[in-house]
Formats: sequence, C-alpha cells, structure tokens
Amino acid sequence: MVKVKTAILTLIFLAALLVLLAATPWGGEEKGSYSFEPREGARAPESGIGEVGVEIFTIYLFPFEVLSLVLLAALIGAIYVARKELPR
Repeated sequence: MVKVKTAILTLIFLAALLVLLAATPWGGEEKGSYSFEPREGARAPESGIGEVGVEIFTIYLFPFEVLSLVLLAALIGAIYVARKELPR
C-alpha cells in the first residue's frame, strides 16, 4: 500500500513539474536589461557578484537546477551509505 501512495505522489509531483516547465516563459521577450550601475554618489562594487547572480538565474537556470538535483542525490546517497545498521 505504501508503494502505491508513493507512486501516486511521484506522479503528482512530476505532473506539476511538467505543467510549470510548460508554463514558464523561457526568454523570447526582452523586457529590459539588468543593470548594476551604482546610484549617484555610491561606490562601484569591486566584485562582479551581481552579474554572476543574474547570469546564474537567467542564462544558466536549467543547468543550475540540474546541478541542485545531482547534489541532492549525492547527499541522500552519502546519508544512506553512512547510516549504521541496527541489530535485529
């Protein structure tokens, strides 16, 4: 019975994921460019962390999400390997 519930939840999750992927606008329209120019009188940033953030969450969003799933799988695998066996 537990496997049936798990399968149903997995199918619901995958359906929601596919709907969200289909409904996401993937670029096509340029509404405006991002700018990290300092305001009047403000100091210019010495690092390009703002530009890196914009690129990660715009241009490289899909690889970023894939990498997050790979790291999650590695974390779950490490926890599974490191757990102690309980005596029966």
